[in-house]
Parts: sequence; structure tokens; C-alpha cells
Amino acid sequence: MKEEASRHLYLEYRAVSEQLQTVQQYLEQTAESMAEVAGVIAALDDLSQLRKGSRIFAPIANGIFVDATLNDSSSVRMNVGSGVVCQKPIAEAKLLLEQQRKELEELQARAAKERETLTARMREIEEQVDDQEKAGAEEATRSTAGRQHQRRG
Repeated sequence: MKEEASRHLYLEYRAVSEQLQTVQQYLEQTAESMAEVAGVIAALDDLSQLRKGSRIFAPIANGIFVDATLNDSSSVRMNVGSGVVCQKPIAEAKLLLEQQRKELEELQARAAKERETLTARMREIEEQVDDQEKAGAEEATRSTAGRQHQRRG
């Protein structure tokens, strides 16, 4: 029975450990997304300071830019989902990005709470295993002492 309980704890520990790893990866991804959103907001702030006719480097792919001339620094074209691109004033684009940042912060807070819960459960399992090991060692000591006492008697 003790072996079955130990096996159950081991399996639960592995499952919780895997969940914890998934949550940790999710936290890293949301942190990256938040940094990306913050970077876009900063870029919009910079863009709004430029004048029409300013020379800029416009990205066309990751790390690839074209030399361009700015025609309008008061609005941007923004993908609003499903491949639909709309023109938005910079202030409105920033507002949408701030909302996205807040949603990411909320998701990150929930994931951090889940990480704490999983970590606490792992500690509980570790304590249960330690308790089982101590109980087993004490039982083995009593058993050995009992046999020695019977031999003397």
C-alpha cells in the first residue's frame, strides 16, 4: 500500500511539474508580448513627433527595411483582425495597444498565481514523500531493534 501511495505521489509530482513548466513558458511568452506592445507604443510616440516628408525606414519583414518618406504622421494602418487593415489615428491605435497590454498583464497575473499554486502543491508532495521516508526509516529501526531484542531473549 505504501508503494502505491508513493507511486501516486510520484505521478502527481510529475504532472504538476509539467504543468508548472507550461505555465512558466506561458509567462515568458506573455512577457515577450508585453515588451513588443510597449515597443510599438514607443514607436507610435516617436512617429507622432515626425513631420510630413521625414525620411524613415519602414519594416517589410523581420529585420528588413525600405527607405521611405512619411506622408502622414497622424495616423497608421492597423491590422484589426482577420487580415482587415484600417486607418487609425495614432491616439486610437495607442489606446487599442494599451488595452492589449492590460489584457496581457491580467493574463500574466493569473498565470503567476497558477505558478504559485503549482509550486505550493509540489512542496506539499515533497513534504509527504519526506514524511513517508521518515516513517519508513523509523519502522525499519523499530523492526531491527525488535529482532535484536528477541535474539537476546
